[in-house]
Amino acid sequence: MLVRSSWKFGLAVFLLGIGIVGCASRKQEPRQVVVPVVDTPVPTVALTTPTPTPPPTPLPTRPVGREDVRVPKGQPLGPVITHFGVARADGRPVTPVATEKGIPTYLSSAGAGFMLVVEAKPGLAGHEVGRRVFAHVANDPTVRPDLEIISNRPLGNGDPRVCDSRRPNIGGIPAAQSFAETQAITDAINDFACRFETHNDNESACTVNEQGDFAFVSPETTQQFCMAVARAWEFPVGETILTVRVRDVKGNPGPPKKLRIRRPVQPPTSRATAMPSPTPVGPKPLPTRPQ
Repeated sequence: MLVRSSWKFGLAVFLLGIGIVGCASRKQEPRQVVVPVVDTPVPTVALTTPTPTPPPTPLPTRPVGREDVRVPKGQPLGPVITHFGVARADGRPVTPVATEKGIPTYLSSAGAGFMLVVEAKPGLAGHEVGRRVFAHVANDPTVRPDLEIISNRPLGNGDPRVCDSRRPNIGGIPAAQSFAETQAITDAINDFACRFETHNDNESACTVNEQGDFAFVSPETTQQFCMAVARAWEFPVGETILTVRVRDVKGNPGPPKKLRIRRPVQPPTSRATAMPSPTPVGPKPLPTRPQ
């Protein structure tokens, strides 16, 4: 009886061990999680042609002069006048009414209220255009501004004082017939040139183009000089010839250029015919009583 019970107990233990080993040997299969796939559209960009970046604007450079330049004898080395003309008070250049013997003619009925414009570029020597509009020594006629301009007739009252362009001692400009190195002509040149203003780049010009933007009159210009013609130095009735030349920074004058200002004689203003004055009549005598 005892033997039979031991056998049954051993069998039970054996079977229990096999069951435990079988459970341990089983592998737990991983659970698969299904993720829903959503079709998200990807944004697209239309193909465009890339705009090329413009090259940077080169910085302006000063001209380098040539000391070894050879020119025919008597030919000026200095700056070349690219434009010499008239502009309205708003800066718009005026077209000459005629060109006579190579000299452009401008018409002005008032003799004032417009601008004179001088533009230049480096000449054969290649030096930069000078900018001085006043350089005066009382007893040295060789000292002159870089802008040399003269009139063959006095402007305004022709006051000989130098640079009398401001009140209260405002005056006109005396005449000069040539660029000879005399004190009187040097004084007249200074008196004329000191009334000009200098403009060193295209964007600060005193003149405007057809679009109304500030610009030099000539695309070749590197230096501009402008003067407003005021009543104190107005042009006289008739024809006046102006001559101008410009020096470079080394003092070399360039070839001269001329223009003509024509101011016509103004007809006398018509006045209404005055009514004849009535003949003065004395007081009527008082009536007298008959005797």
